[in-house]
Amino acid sequence: MRSSLTLVPVLLFALVARPLSAQSAASPVSGIIRYTFEPNPKEIKPKMYNWEIRLHGADSHGAYEVVQVTRPTTGAAGADSISRIIDAKVIVPGQDGAIDFNLYIGDKTPKENMGRQGNSGEPVIFSGVGTGNGASSWVVFPGAIIERATPAAAGTPLANGKLILIRFLVRNARGVQFQTEVVLRRM
Repeated sequence: MRSSLTLVPVLLFALVARPLSAQSAASPVSGIIRYTFEPNPKEIKPKMYNWEIRLHGADSHGAYEVVQVTRPTTGAAGADSISRIIDAKVIVPGQDGAIDFNLYIGDKTPKENMGRQGNSGEPVIFSGVGTGNGASSWVVFPGAIIERATPAAAGTPLANGKLILIRFLVRNARGVQFQTEVVLRRM
């Protein structure tokens, strides 16, 4: 009788310990591995948002691009405006097969009148790690007043082939509010 009672805790421990060891052996989750606020980096103008992103394993297959998605915060659904910021041809796997890059978005003060009077914009700088690829572009807002900027934090994973890097709330001169997201997405 005694031997069967001592066997129960051992079996329970084996059942509980197995999933934990399988989880620890799994590869890291794709997504943001580092986020830093850099008020005065030396290599480029002051930037507000700086992410280091790594896409592991199966996520490294396929083409990715960085896009801007803008929509009014009120009004008709389906009114999204999508524009490409960083083309897929520069987002490529490095020597280890993983897609690894840094992305900088934003000056301390947005540049006004991007494209037309009343708009503002923020620069975007892409730097591929281990690939030598780089690109730059602009996020162009449909207004000049940036009410809020919410960056994704370190540890934010890729989900369903996309990763929202930052969300801006912008208001134009007529008082209309827009949401603009900068998104890494699988094509």
